[in-house]
Amino acid sequence: MPSATWTTQAELELWTWANEDTSATPGSVLVEAGQVLATGTSPNYEAAAWTEWRAVRIPCNRPAGTMVQFRFKVNAAEGGLGAANYSDWLDGIDDDGVLLCDLATWCDNNAAWDVGPWIVLQVRLRTS
Repeated sequence: MPSATWTTQAELELWTWANEDTSATPGSVLVEAGQVLATGTSPNYEAAAWTEWRAVRIPCNRPAGTMVQFRFKVNAAEGGLGAANYSDWLDGIDDDGVLLCDLATWCDNNAAWDVGPWIVLQVRLRTS
């Protein structure tokens, strides 16, 4: 099963970010001082089949009044990711501070979704 982690400074720098601060706490992403919204887009990733994309797991330290959400898009070809539609913004952080989504189940439950082995993720962080 393919996997990717983004817990080091070098791994976070593979993403395209706006209004983020990744230097205050290396391996973490904060909203930049003076901003209320930070967004990050992952590089494109490929699995052997879309069914191998099992889960997105984002550990969060979310102070009161803040929000962490993500969305994703998949396609049969890497070149198709640009025109593919993103999922809705997903959230739902559990009591342990983890935002978790089973991607294969989400795709199964959204029959009109154009599935494929290529995936790109977006994360957004919002302060109050």
